[in-house]
Amino acid sequence: MRRPPKHRWTEDDAQDRLERVGRMRRRERKSNRTSDLTEHFELAEAGWAEKFPGAGFAARVVEVHKRYAFVSPEPTALDIQTRDVRLATIARKFLTTKREGRNFVCVGDRVLCTPAEPGKQVSSTSELPQVVIQHLAPRSRRLSRRDPAIPGREHILATGMDQVVVVASYRNPTVRWGLIDRYVCLCEGEGIRPIILLNKRDLLDTEEDADFVRECQEREAEYQRLGYLVISVQANARGASKKAEIIELANVLRGRVTAFSGHSGVGKSSVINLFGPELVQAVEPDEDIFYKGRHTTSYASFLKLDCGGFVIDTPGIRSFMIQDYDPITLSHCFIEMRPLIGQCKFRECRHIEEPGCAVRSAADAGLIKPWRYRSYLGILLGETGREGRIDADRVEVSDAEPGLDGAGLPAEEE
Repeated sequence: MRRPPKHRWTEDDAQDRLERVGRMRRRERKSNRTSDLTEHFELAEAGWAEKFPGAGFAARVVEVHKRYAFVSPEPTALDIQTRDVRLATIARKFLTTKREGRNFVCVGDRVLCTPAEPGKQVSSTSELPQVVIQHLAPRSRRLSRRDPAIPGREHILATGMDQVVVVASYRNPTVRWGLIDRYVCLCEGEGIRPIILLNKRDLLDTEEDADFVRECQEREAEYQRLGYLVISVQANARGASKKAEIIELANVLRGRVTAFSGHSGVGKSSVINLFGPELVQAVEPDEDIFYKGRHTTSYASFLKLDCGGFVIDTPGIRSFMIQDYDPITLSHCFIEMRPLIGQCKFRECRHIEEPGCAVRSAADAGLIKPWRYRSYLGILLGETGREGRIDADRVEVSDAEPGLDGAGLPAEEE
């Protein structure tokens, strides 16, 4: 009697697995909370009216600091009144509880607020209206990094975005393609659209290293072939805001919430300033913050753009977090691997050394670019060039140490 054929994974199976992993992670985060109060802080919006009838209002978190946050009313989705800024604190009953992340709230969160009672305000001198954050709406998508103070703790920089513009520069600092791959993988796993923006094009135009120029051109072409929007700009050029590529990006930003992320020094703020953000000046943090309101130094900020969208300007990130996906789920985050997922000999193939691996065969045949395949291996094996896999839940994703590319492999192997 012949055994029934084993089920082979398809692209739809991988998509289902990715969705199940996301649900599992959310359940794990909820079950690992150390206090019922912390758990009750997150509440679906359907229950907000019952909790605080008449007194509460929905708002979007537009900036977060150590002891307080700034919020703006958001009566309906994306009707964010960013010019109306309130000084907010977390309800006291939650402040004494332990939490799984660095912050109770982060930029982009949608929250339920109530007016602060007299005598219970965070500042007695602030000219801003003061409110208390009572509940947090469940989060959908997030951009995180490892807390530099407590390595095992997550620091969520932004949430609720529709897309992420991954900003890199050709030179000063030199583009790290492996890091871009990790951003793209993170976006695919979180259901966020990635957009790749390469700044300082003038440095590429004057680059004397022909091999580097060819590498940049080939990799940009590959991302475009995979279906990603790739935009090359010189943000500091005269009349840059009227260039065709900037107009194209403005159309993409319109009507959406977009996070800009990348290394320090790549020109994120310069690019954002081309789209007329409501707040462009940088103010050094000081005690007068309560009088001045928001500022844009080393903090993520939620800003409205003249083009009709919203942007989350994140600080320069040296490391961020990516979920510890199994090989099937991780390979689904690499677009070129998706059609091959069900063709491997073994159902749980890791695409490393297994015989009959369709992904490895495609990589050997050049159908999958070697640098993309190495990025997959770097994420899967935790070879990030820095700390690697610290715990069983997440993989540290970072720029590499000098001498390593973003995949954590020797530069000469490129």
